[in-house]
Amino acid sequence: MKRGISRKSFDGLLDSARKKAIYKSSVSMEDSRGAILEHAYDSTARASASREIQNTESIQQDIRAAFNKLGFNHSPIGAHPDFAHLAETDQQEKHHICSLFLDIKNSTRLSFIYDLEDVVAIKNTILKAAAETVRAMDGHVHRFMGDALLAFFGGKNVNKDDSIVNAINCASVLESLMTGTIIPALEDNGFKASYLGFRIGLDYGSDEKVLWASYGLKGVYEVTATSFHVDVAAKLQNMAGRNKAMLGDSIMSEIDFPKAYQKIKSYTDDGKVKYIYTLNKNYTDADGQTHTYKVRELDHTAYRDLLPYSTDLKETFDGSMAASCLGIIYSCYCVENGLEKEYRSVSRVLEKGVALKFKVQLSRVVYDEQSFPLSVTFTKRNYGKEAELREQAGTFPKPVTVIVRDMGFHSPFFAGKTIEEPESTSYRGLHTMEVIVKDAAQMTIFKDVIGVYIK
Repeated sequence: MKRGISRKSFDGLLDSARKKAIYKSSVSMEDSRGAILEHAYDSTARASASREIQNTESIQQDIRAAFNKLGFNHSPIGAHPDFAHLAETDQQEKHHICSLFLDIKNSTRLSFIYDLEDVVAIKNTILKAAAETVRAMDGHVHRFMGDALLAFFGGKNVNKDDSIVNAINCASVLESLMTGTIIPALEDNGFKASYLGFRIGLDYGSDEKVLWASYGLKGVYEVTATSFHVDVAAKLQNMAGRNKAMLGDSIMSEIDFPKAYQKIKSYTDDGKVKYIYTLNKNYTDADGQTHTYKVRELDHTAYRDLLPYSTDLKETFDGSMAASCLGIIYSCYCVENGLEKEYRSVSRVLEKGVALKFKVQLSRVVYDEQSFPLSVTFTKRNYGKEAELREQAGTFPKPVTVIVRDMGFHSPFFAGKTIEEPESTSYRGLHTMEVIVKDAAQMTIFKDVIGVYIK
């Protein structure tokens, strides 16, 4: 069984959904003991619901633990809680939000291959896992639409930069979940699933460009956001390929998202490669001016390596540059309010002027199994307009640190060795610190990268 993000939890969700469908179908048949069967079904349903809650919370727990987010996000499906007071009123309120639109690519094909009960179990389980991933990243699932969902990131008590970072991270985790967990899990359960995938659209609307209001009639209403940037998330999703995410210009500009983690969407037409630089529709405003909108594809392969998962998990994904080694751990710590705390890669946005320590820890097993001396190389990469203005954008390798074998590693008191590289947060945007550990033969035995977002 291939390891993946929340694999055990997804397996449990899928198993519960299939058992529920089979049992409900069996008890729907006429029987003289109808009351007894109904009671048995109710008991089974309650037990199934309990298992489902455990599995969905486990998905949240797995993801939130990796990003060092505390507790659970129990926000209900539906209206964003910060704007629920607008329900069935004429009040309106402007407030920024980040929108994520997702659908399951090629899910229609399922109905031609499998029984409808299995189709429901597959699609519903995937959507539940997607919804819990959104909530795990502090998002709010606004609505389900068939095999699609709309989610919002941000709110009145969330820094707008963090809401954008959460949304981008969510898109990357969703892709990793689909390719590394959902598809292998379905295949292991006898379903052909390699053609399935998520398509995701992401964009950000600022305060002056998003209006929250209540739509509908009395008793039948929805509080939602009105904005080009909400609508365009759905259009971006429609432009996305299978297991791809498309980003609007607003979200990229607001966070100064590096080109190193963007791709220009391409396709082949009549044997020629063509590129898509803008939204596939132009808009004319009230003054007759035509507007184009820049779009880019998230480079999942590159960005996925920044996710704060263990190196041995990251290296299982196709195209990953990560290389794990038993006994080597790479981490980052920041000093805030006089306290040193761990900063998980790309997990949140830091203020400028925060001291950082990048640490490579070597345990006893490294000294026992690897060929010394080892060489440790840190490489800093700065991106963004602020770094460019100060001529600090680019790649900056640090001096190589050579580690000789400490012959006292056999001692029960041997604590291993930690190599530290100090830094600080200086320029807005996303920046990275990569580390490579090589053995005596100059073979890479460990490689990982940590991304730091700065306000």
